[in-house]
Order: sequence, then structure tokens, then C-alpha cells
Amino acid sequence: MLSNISNQSYDLNCECNYGNDYICEQSELFIPSAWITITQPCLTVECAVVNIFIITILLRPKNRTPSTILLSSLAASDCLTTILAPIPYLIGYTFNFNNLIIAENSILGGWIWPQLYSNCIILTPLSLTSSGFHMMSVCFTFMLNIQKVIALQFPLWTMKYIGNKATFLAICPFVLIVLGFNTWRTITGNGHFFEGKNGVCCIVKYKSHINGSLLFMNMCLMIITLVIILCTIYICWKLRTLGKNIQIPNVRKNSKKIPNVGENSLTTPNTRVNTPKIPNAEKNRPKTPSVRENSRTIPNAKRNSMKIQNPKAQAKIRRSAFIVIFISVVFILSEVLNYLWTINQSGLLPFSHSLDQLCDSLMILSWQFGFSVNFIVYFIMSAKLRKTLQAFLVKIFRCNKRKKDENIFSNTITSTPNSAII
Repeated sequence: MLSNISNQSYDLNCECNYGNDYICEQSELFIPSAWITITQPCLTVECAVVNIFIITILLRPKNRTPSTILLSSLAASDCLTTILAPIPYLIGYTFNFNNLIIAENSILGGWIWPQLYSNCIILTPLSLTSSGFHMMSVCFTFMLNIQKVIALQFPLWTMKYIGNKATFLAICPFVLIVLGFNTWRTITGNGHFFEGKNGVCCIVKYKSHINGSLLFMNMCLMIITLVIILCTIYICWKLRTLGKNIQIPNVRKNSKKIPNVGENSLTTPNTRVNTPKIPNAEKNRPKTPSVRENSRTIPNAKRNSMKIQNPKAQAKIRRSAFIVIFISVVFILSEVLNYLWTINQSGLLPFSHSLDQLCDSLMILSWQFGFSVNFIVYFIMSAKLRKTLQAFLVKIFRCNKRKKDENIFSNTITSTPNSAII
């Protein structure tokens, strides 16, 4: 996240003619300490490789479900965020190290980079774009929680109406809204920059430290986080109260009829299909509620038998719910620094440069650690992911072993004398 820190020694390079309510100062970027700046690209490579691997597994036709579509979208937005976010800091540390000024009040150490106009008009949109992709990750986490709450509360309705197509159509509005808002932020943000003396990058802003668009986005983030917390609490409560007996409707996909009851059902309605042909059976048969195919009324026996106890299906739903819970907890923990930064920028409390620099130092690292922990959660909870990764590693090991055997065989042939061969 870009920080525009006021430094009075550089204000002489920026002449402000925008009125008394505005100030003009040189745009500056806080560069974290060396170990943080170097760790960020390493975690970027790790997160990118891991998330691409997850996307290729989850988007296979046999693995596509509403949950996997949301998880793959979350992995894609996390991947783009972790690639774009560290670039401004890496450029400042690598190519402009001689122009950096030591930040005296920083808790973890770092530098202040007085930017030139040619740098800020490129790096600022890059930082805003990474922030936009991060907001998409927030929206996908929000949708995961809402989808899981609906699935636990209304399982029959969820299986009937929430499919892959409906999930994709629900994702599109969130993506378009975030992209549109980020595009507007980028255009208006670049309009606040102008070139000052000696090619420095000057920024026009209010005398207060409040950034309206950024503050609005972070307030939306905090509201969404509150909803995620409530959904996570509800999912935990639902799993605890239901225990292992999660009620699952026995409904076939794309079926509009009421499903037949399986062998494991405790109550089975009488039907004429399975009744053996016995003479005068109709006269001696007790009166039972008959169910027609197109009837809208459902007998009590059939209504109660629609909910079955399928161990495999229950385990699958519980596993999916636990994945959503872990992802939500990791997301909340990784956003703590962002919440502190928002409170610091909101003006509710006195502005603190030390807290601002601390959040800028560790915010991207906290995101990247959260992205990495998500893969660990996928790996622990998904048997398909473990089998695919195991098969991939075995395949690589066999290829390397085969190449070594071929090299050893070729070396033995070339080193054997002709007399020994004869």
C-alpha cells in the first residue's frame, strides 16, 4: 500500500495553487526493512505456484462445484494480489537504494523513498490494482460464507437452485463492481499528481490525512468482515448442534420429482411398485396416503424420509464447512493490520506515523502468510488435492530416476573396452 508521508523538507519542490484547503507535497513511499522487502518476493513466488496448482485442480470438470468455483476464484485473486503488491517496494529498494532516506521513527526500520513523477504515475496504479484484487478476495470469502450458511440452513433449496451456473452469475457482479470502483480510483488518483521542480512527483490532498475513496473501501472491508465473523459463528454453531447427523436431502441433480427413499431410511412410504401381486390384496390393504407423481402434497412419511443419514455425504459437507471456517479465521487474522491502518487513517484517533509505517511494513506479509495457510488448509482437508500432488511428485521422481539410469547405462557402455565386449 502506498503511503504519502508529509516531509516538510521537500515541500519547496511543489508549488500549490489549489486553495487554502489543500496542500501540495512530494509523494513518498515507505520502503520496509531489508528482510521484509526480500521476503515478500520469495513468498510471492511460493503463493503464485501454489495457487496456480490449486486452480488447475479445482477447475477440472469432475471437481467443479459451487464451492470449488468460489475457492478457485479466491485463489486467482490471491495470486494476482501477491504478485502486484510487492513490486513498488522491490523497485524502490533495488533500483533506487541510493535515493532512500532512513526512516527515523519506524519501529521495524525502513526507508523513505522521495518519488519522481515518472515513478509515481506507474507505481500508484499498480498499487491500486493490487488493492482491487485484494478486495475481490474479500468478496469471494464473503460469498463462501454466505453460500455455506444457505447450504446448511436450506439444503434442499441449495441443491436445486444454487449450481455452477448460478455461482458464476453471482460472481460476475462483484467482479464488475470492484473493477469499476478500482478504475475510478486509479483515474482520480492519477489526477492528483503533477510534476514539480526537478522532476519530483507532487500530490495534491486535503490538509487532513483522510483519503476518501480508500477510507470508504476499507470501511466496506470492515463491514464485510463483520458479516464473515457472524457467518463463521453460525457455521460453527450449526455443526456443533447437529453433530454428525447433518440433514441431507436425497435429491438427484436436475430432478424435479420427489426422490425415492433409499435403503437406509427409517421410514418408507408404501408404493404400488414394490408390492407383490397377491389376489384380493387391494381389499385387505390398509388405507395409506397415496402419492401421485404430479401431486403437490407430500405425506408426512415421505417428508421425513427426505432427510437421510449418508455418512459419505455428511463427511463431505462437514469437510467443506470446516474449510470455510478455517479460511475465514485466517482471513480475519491477516486483516488485523488493515483494520488498524483504517482506524489510523479515519481521523477518529490522532494520526500516528509509527503505526502507519508498521502497518505498511507487515500488511503485505500478513496477506501472503494468509494465502500460504489457505493452501495448507486445502491440502489437509482435500483428499483429491493430496492424491494429485502425490501423483505429480511420483511422476517427477520416476522421470529423474529413469534419466539417471539411462545416464549410468550409457556411461557403462562407453567405458567398457572392446575386448571385454567380445
